[in-house]
Amino acid sequence: MDKQKTKRTAPQAVGWAAARLAQAMNEERLHFVLRGVERFALCAVLARGTVLGGYAPFGLAMAAALMVRGAGLSAIGGVFFGAMLLQGGTRSAVYAAAALLVLCVVNVCGGLKIVKRAWFAPVIAALSGAACTFVFLPVGQALTIPVLMTFAAAQALTFAACMVYGIALSPPREQNDWRRPATLLALAATVLLSLSDLEIFSLIAPARIAGLLIVLAAAYLGGSTTGAAAGVAFGAAMDLAAGQGALFTCGFGLCALVSGLFREHGRAWFALTALGAGLCAALLGADNVLFVPLILETVCAVALFAAMPPFVWSALRQTLLPDTLMGEAAGLRVRQSAGKCASEVAQAFYELYLAMLTGASAGRAAGDQNVRVVFDKASDRVCKNCVLCSQCWQRDYVTTLSALNDVTQPMLKRGRAELSDFPYHFASRCVHLPELMRAINSALFALRERQSARRQEEEHQNLLARQYAGITDILRQIGAEATQDYTAQPLREQQVRRYAAAFGWIERVAVFRDGGGRMVVELFGEGIDDVLKQGAGFTAGLSALIGVGLAAPQKVEDELGARLVLRERAPYRVIVGAGRQQKEGSSVSGDSGCYFLTDAGVACLLLADGMGTGAAAAQDSRTLLSSMERFLRAGITPTDALKAVSPAFRLRSDGTRFVTLDVLTLDLFTGRAESLKCGAAPTYFRAGGTWSRLDCKTLPIGLAEQDEQADAVPLRLGHGDLYVMLSDGVCDGTDDGWVIETLQNHAGESPKELAARLVQEARGRGADDDRTALVLRVEKS
Repeated sequence: MDKQKTKRTAPQAVGWAAARLAQAMNEERLHFVLRGVERFALCAVLARGTVLGGYAPFGLAMAAALMVRGAGLSAIGGVFFGAMLLQGGTRSAVYAAAALLVLCVVNVCGGLKIVKRAWFAPVIAALSGAACTFVFLPVGQALTIPVLMTFAAAQALTFAACMVYGIALSPPREQNDWRRPATLLALAATVLLSLSDLEIFSLIAPARIAGLLIVLAAAYLGGSTTGAAAGVAFGAAMDLAAGQGALFTCGFGLCALVSGLFREHGRAWFALTALGAGLCAALLGADNVLFVPLILETVCAVALFAAMPPFVWSALRQTLLPDTLMGEAAGLRVRQSAGKCASEVAQAFYELYLAMLTGASAGRAAGDQNVRVVFDKASDRVCKNCVLCSQCWQRDYVTTLSALNDVTQPMLKRGRAELSDFPYHFASRCVHLPELMRAINSALFALRERQSARRQEEEHQNLLARQYAGITDILRQIGAEATQDYTAQPLREQQVRRYAAAFGWIERVAVFRDGGGRMVVELFGEGIDDVLKQGAGFTAGLSALIGVGLAAPQKVEDELGARLVLRERAPYRVIVGAGRQQKEGSSVSGDSGCYFLTDAGVACLLLADGMGTGAAAAQDSRTLLSSMERFLRAGITPTDALKAVSPAFRLRSDGTRFVTLDVLTLDLFTGRAESLKCGAAPTYFRAGGTWSRLDCKTLPIGLAEQDEQADAVPLRLGHGDLYVMLSDGVCDGTDDGWVIETLQNHAGESPKELAARLVQEARGRGADDDRTALVLRVEKS
């Protein structure tokens, strides 16, 4: 009976408890308490964050932003708790006093309209912080300009942080206000900065892992420029807390920049590239105390990113990428901000480039002074136990040094010292001359070994510096392109919307001209699949309606959703043919070629020839072409792409292998073309009915000691023009009469037939090598 009663009363008790809990959660007083606890914790955490050598502006800034909104008690309590218990120190107490001063000013001015102004709280917070912290400034000669600038920077940081916190705490002005995600990310950055000193096993900081995870989310949702901007912001916050240079700024920024290029290839590829870029960026601080923590934190952040379920990314996309960003004004502001951040990152890499070059020069200068070490070590081994040591190295010190100086030049020229190099007066007096000569030669050999290792290290350092210079140019180009204006076409949008409605349900239409002045049409809605089925018919009708020829529609799915994109059709198109044949007896060709068309309407033709033949040459040429293709597809010029790719290849090959490169880029809208060659065989092209030859004057990639001075040669191609790329297995330029004759007699054939004919005609001519020919013909669309 008791058991049955227990079974009946148990569900009733659970239901009563659930009802009471739901009632309590709806109580206004409970909400008030929870909000107070949240504000208290936020101020307490921010109050413990210090920057610029001990200043703690974030807790004061948050307290001021909350006090003007009526949260004075929880704010002041959080600041006192964070400053006195979590941080400690005299300066912490001063910041607590500054928060109390802000509270007094806010209460005195409580009835005035000025309190509601956006600048009121930041100004009061900055003035209070300055009034309470100026007592820590030194006096006399210790009060230098850098000290005053640091003091002023701390007050400016207080003002800026309070302004950002005020926007983050305010309700959005409209649905999906773009300022909220931006300021919330800034708030998250300062919170993580305040917690960055908390470590697990005195090795890794959870706050830095969370910061990198947010940066990866920004790159995954918004692309390279957005991710790089977030990486610079969060990395700078971590560097401010760590005080170890710009290691996290470069690491977070480079990780987001590179991984953002692969976000459309799936989360697995994104995570792998993020991990690789993060580990490579960590090498910048190989001598830094944070080198190992940065590697471990990168691995943890990438692992957490890969483990996130899909619904998390959907929620973040809705929060951080609001629909109002589609507006022209907001979009322009975002592009300008991204371009500015990319330019700042470029400047950071440029400074790293200069620093590495300066370090290499200093190393060479120090190495030139090390010859005296040879005589010092030899004399320590032989002379210190000699009976004549005091006479040679004390009374006759000048004479001894002069004798050794006479030995230096012939010794360095010959590579070793001999008995005939020593002056007679020194040789006749020295009782251990053979032992001294052997010790000098041993020390000289050790010096040469160290100098050789140092030269190799300096060469690697110079290659890394050159790669940073290439990345600098790429980032500057990205920044310039990101700030290009996109001109909206509202009248065309109405025309397109009415026309597309006849094919299916179209929710939104965007018609604009990109930075190059080319028309782009984007269609959003459930009817895009119906439009896609119509294909050429829909495109032809729309082209006639707006008076601009459009290419076939392409379906795109990204963070902005599924949509159809129709781009202005270029006035030219290209037909490409390829012919290839590997070396006799080889199953793999060391030549690699490719052709592709970028979104900007640029046709790219590439041919690479690895050193020798076989699998190793093929791998080198494919690796180089893959890297160049990714940069060119992203809109990077071939010259800038080469500056980033060539140092990496030389580091990989260690100067023992090389690859020739031949690149053609052709703008199908204007007919302007550029040819870039590095150690490649001559190229033949017909423009305006006349055949010409392009020769190469630069060394292959991986062989040149300094920067490859491969300048792009400008060309102009039009309807009916031909462009022929050849590997040196077809013709190296020494005997090309048959090539010119073949091109003139068979120029009317298709590019595929002409390329195959060139490869077949090359059999038996010149050296036996892999043979590849690429033929491109330009035609009007």
